[in-house]
Amino acid sequence: MFAEHRMPTSRITPIALALKHAGITLFHADFIHMTAADVDSLQCLKSGDLVPLELNFRMILRAFLAFHHHESHKKRGGVNILEAAAAQFKHFRNSECDPAKEITPWGLAISKNAGLSNWNKLVKPSARDFKPCREANNWVDYN
Repeated sequence: MFAEHRMPTSRITPIALALKHAGITLFHADFIHMTAADVDSLQCLKSGDLVPLELNFRMILRAFLAFHHHESHKKRGGVNILEAAAAQFKHFRNSECDPAKEITPWGLAISKNAGLSNWNKLVKPSARDFKPCREANNWVDYN
């Protein structure tokens, strides 16, 4: 029988405590769906009191979340974050990550081009451009 190994709570980081308190247990099921507001609202127990996570830890989590979405967007699909080198994350955090910018999930392609957005709102497909499919299967139109 294996003995249960528990890490002393003094060695568990405030980040891990805050994520555990928020119920974030799985990376792909929970963490990647967090928003910047979710990260900013994380709290952990400190000396028996529930306190907000310190700013430096929140910034690390925000950068890590943004890094995952950035890498996934570059590779056009979800990535295994464990395969990324620590140097890649440090480079991203120090040079590309903007903490003031909202974290955009990699699957969302949001255009900031107002002209394109307006064009997409105005252009609607016409029913006359698409002929109804009426084969010899006795379909009936209900109008």
